[in-house]
Amino acid sequence: MSARPWNIAFCENGAGYGGAVVSLEAMLELLPAPFTPHIYTGIGAPPYPQLARFGTWRHLPAISLLRQAWLRRHKIPFASTLDNLLNMLPTALRYYIAFKRDRIDLVYLNNDASCNMAAAMAAWLAGLPAVLHARGFNTDTRGNRWVLRKLAYCMPVSTAVRQELIALGLPLDKCTVVPEGLDLDLFHPHAADPALRAALGLAEGEPVITLVGGLVDWKGQDVLLDAAPHILARYPQAQLLLVGGAYGRDAKFAETIAMRAADPTLHGRVRLLGSRSDVAAILALSDIVLHTSTTPEPFGRTFLEGMALGKAVIASNEGGPLDVIDNGIDGVLIAPRDPHLLAEAVLQLLDDPASRATLGSNAAIKARDYSIARHTATVCQVLHAQLAE
Repeated sequence: MSARPWNIAFCENGAGYGGAVVSLEAMLELLPAPFTPHIYTGIGAPPYPQLARFGTWRHLPAISLLRQAWLRRHKIPFASTLDNLLNMLPTALRYYIAFKRDRIDLVYLNNDASCNMAAAMAAWLAGLPAVLHARGFNTDTRGNRWVLRKLAYCMPVSTAVRQELIALGLPLDKCTVVPEGLDLDLFHPHAADPALRAALGLAEGEPVITLVGGLVDWKGQDVLLDAAPHILARYPQAQLLLVGGAYGRDAKFAETIAMRAADPTLHGRVRLLGSRSDVAAILALSDIVLHTSTTPEPFGRTFLEGMALGKAVIASNEGGPLDVIDNGIDGVLIAPRDPHLLAEAVLQLLDDPASRATLGSNAAIKARDYSIARHTATVCQVLHAQLAE
């Protein structure tokens, strides 16, 4: 294969700066030559511009000549067709022009099919191979099935996502699970920083239970708040840390969580830390790391981060965690959406420090299989294979 640079369009059009973008960043950090990244995002607000440190970054916002809500409200016939013609197609043409200008060789779609439909259409129009790194689930729509038919290859992040894609018609020979990867130089077992503990107002000996995730309604912070009174009844000095801020278009859930966390009956033991750049350091001072998503996660990298730090992890027993956690060996899997089960699982681990330590030690060993170096190498193999055809 030629050693000339390959111009790769990395297209990210998710609802906000969540795990899918963090994962993309980690991979771009290690992307080797001859790949030259060109990054296109539908959102241009901070921190998206920081993606420019990896290569050319362009903000390509979606064109919306007609609002879908208006079409639905007025019961306009052929609303889907009008949406495609007046919104999707102009956005696709914007991507097409960018691909031609930047001499793109391959289009990498980050996240799910639906949010990248315009970029997929542009790749098809330009005759470019498109690869989907399916970091999200894909609903059964004609648009998504069209995107999947046009893909050169697909990399679902978990077995759950793979099964859904196969059900939507993706051929088996075009599909390989490529799970998320972590920077194990950052996420590894290490002693907690006493200065950070002091800065957060955490006293020595206080149990720390941490949930990392954006404040959106399916991450399950509300389930933890429902469980909190039961946890605090036995461990009144426990600290419950919620790490993550609101993202997407609706901040109502985040406002509700903030109001509930401030309830006097919780005695200030629930702390909202907002978005943080020191997640690894916060996990290092935690005793238990929670994953409480109320809908199946495509992967759910935050539970893996806790495992890599050598922490006892409690996760929902559906979606991505099923690929990684051996229940009772290197983590605890529980049914989601049940505050009572969550409280009982937390209390059992707080009651048994030895079991907690064993789970954490085994978790750190398991997490070594999920390095960002291995993840990036696998992605590069797929890109090489498609460019060689």
